[in-house]
Amino acid sequence: MGSGMGDESFGSILRRMRLEREWSLRQLSMAAHIDFTYLSKVENGLREPTDTLANSVDIALAADGVLIAMAQVQRVASGQRAVPLDTVRRRAFIASGAATAVASLGGAKDATKRVGRVGVSDVHRLERAVDRLRTLGHQHGGANLWEAATGVASEGFYLLEQGQYTEEVEQLLLGVTSRAQMCAGWLAFDTGRQDAARSSYNEALSLARQTANASVEIHALANLAHQSLFLGMPRQALRYAEAARRVALTFSPNSKMSVVPFIREATAYALEGNRSASAKAITAARTKLDAAKGDDEDSWVNFVSPGELNNIEAATKMRLGDNRQAEALWVRAIGQHSTGYLRNRAISWIRLGVTRLDLNEVEGAALAADEALNDLSGEVESYVATTELNGLAARLAPHAPIPEVGAFMTRYLTQA
Repeated sequence: MGSGMGDESFGSILRRMRLEREWSLRQLSMAAHIDFTYLSKVENGLREPTDTLANSVDIALAADGVLIAMAQVQRVASGQRAVPLDTVRRRAFIASGAATAVASLGGAKDATKRVGRVGVSDVHRLERAVDRLRTLGHQHGGANLWEAATGVASEGFYLLEQGQYTEEVEQLLLGVTSRAQMCAGWLAFDTGRQDAARSSYNEALSLARQTANASVEIHALANLAHQSLFLGMPRQALRYAEAARRVALTFSPNSKMSVVPFIREATAYALEGNRSASAKAITAARTKLDAAKGDDEDSWVNFVSPGELNNIEAATKMRLGDNRQAEALWVRAIGQHSTGYLRNRAISWIRLGVTRLDLNEVEGAALAADEALNDLSGEVESYVATTELNGLAARLAPHAPIPEVGAFMTRYLTQA
């Protein structure tokens, strides 16, 4: 998936419409009564279009409102990049009911009050916090939840360094601290903080290897693979996925954890254009899932389901250009999402919209984008979802005269 505006920008659309009319930039400048130098900078992406400029060139080129809509979309995306992410997410997050839940989780600041004997009850408290944060993340997106998860991990480290405990409690503390780091990493990833995410994943991986915790090691390697895919590094993703698969061989053969390395490999091979290897990995993932008996030790793997495999396969088909197959898989996957995974469902709707645009089904793409807005208009705050929706809106903006697109654009610009 692209991030940001991609090739669809106000300047690129303006240039295309101008060239279709066989106008020079100076001819357009004269027709729209816009300074030539300023117009040139806007077309080349060096300046943002104002409402006045967008209105003038839209009229001059008879663009039927397309350029006006595109200017608004670009302003929304630019504004989201310009405002510090922490400020945006904190403002949105505090306004939601999730803030109260996170406030009750505790964190590193409370740790100084608990120097002394550390018992199983302390471990269970941290475990409940991690589980709650993971659930909130699937429902609401990363937002500022990653800070709370980092606080839980910090408390785990503090208790390990300052507390008194038995060997059994030490192992439990190491386990829950590594899981808190994994949670913090995933939430940081979904907030767009890739450096923080990688740091948390690597810290969790280190703890897992120190304690021979195969579950967390598989999780960390799989998430590092996922992040590498997001950053456009399929070969690095394959190395992480293959390492996760080797660790999975030491775990229960009936565990859903053995599925995860294959779904990362399938996506990586698709990014490399290796159709047969991607299909082989998907088939292996489905075979592993069919054999799984639900005996996993960690709830992080609960996301693995037939619906998730349809999501993964849809993404691979889309990347390989098999858009008709991808569309059918997106629709099937969306129907299998539970309301506990609103963030994931919103992303699936967005990607369905992108797939339909690639199939030149503009109305269907707008309807999918509108459904994504339904999921995102509640308490979902996800950098990944927002970035992908911005890209879809940018591609839809030139089709604003179509009623379905116009309706979506109005909602999108109002809610942005």
